[in-house]
Amino acid sequence: MLEFLKNAAKNGKLAHGYLFYGGTAEEMKNTATRLADFLKIDQIDVHYITPIDKEKKPACRQAGISIEQIREIKNFLSLSPYNSLYKFVTINNAETMSSSATDALLKTLEEPQGNTILILITQTPELLPKTILSRLQEIRFKSVSLNKIAKDFINEEYVNILKKPLNDIFKYIEKVIKRDDNSEIFAILDSWIFWFREKLIQPTADYPQRDDHNTQQLLNILKEIQKSKSMISASNVNPRLVLENLILCINKY
Repeated sequence: MLEFLKNAAKNGKLAHGYLFYGGTAEEMKNTATRLADFLKIDQIDVHYITPIDKEKKPACRQAGISIEQIREIKNFLSLSPYNSLYKFVTINNAETMSSSATDALLKTLEEPQGNTILILITQTPELLPKTILSRLQEIRFKSVSLNKIAKDFINEEYVNILKKPLNDIFKYIEKVIKRDDNSEIFAILDSWIFWFREKLIQPTADYPQRDDHNTQQLLNILKEIQKSKSMISASNVNPRLVLENLILCINKY
């Protein structure tokens, strides 16, 4: 992928916005960094955005990428490069952007500056609004298959929870909450995200992606899970209630 981007740069055909997906997070981040190096962009003209970590910034209302971070990008890109040909921005885990953040980013993408490059990195592109995706050139990494990425995240025990009766699921959730370990909660939610994502890509008897209705159901489930992750990262919510509401939403679909 790096060679493709290098050739685009040599031919003056670099896009203002790219979507990196389909590879490991590390591989995609490294490609973005190496592209900036190839373009000889000074570090002062490079800006990296990552999701807010609630443990490191407890004052923040929730984890993920906030509208304030996107506003930083807008201000950063509005300035001329200090010592380079381009201003260069990378947004990691772009699917964690809040709705207000995506709205703010859309305005930036609609009026790109001639000397800017914006790269969104995600392993779940279907969680991004179509209005955002339509304004990005998609770069799919093929060195690691989507199936392999899913297998790294999917825990069969956590997936099998969803196949049990509601009362059994709620009892399991109660046990997890009592352990007071949010890392396990996030592991469960990640398993569900990649499991449902796999159903979206590879239809099964349980989730036959045969029409727009079924596809939208899966997308709604994925969005609800991602929303629950962000809510649980907030300090003023009850994780048990969030998870129980999530289960009811999934069961509804």
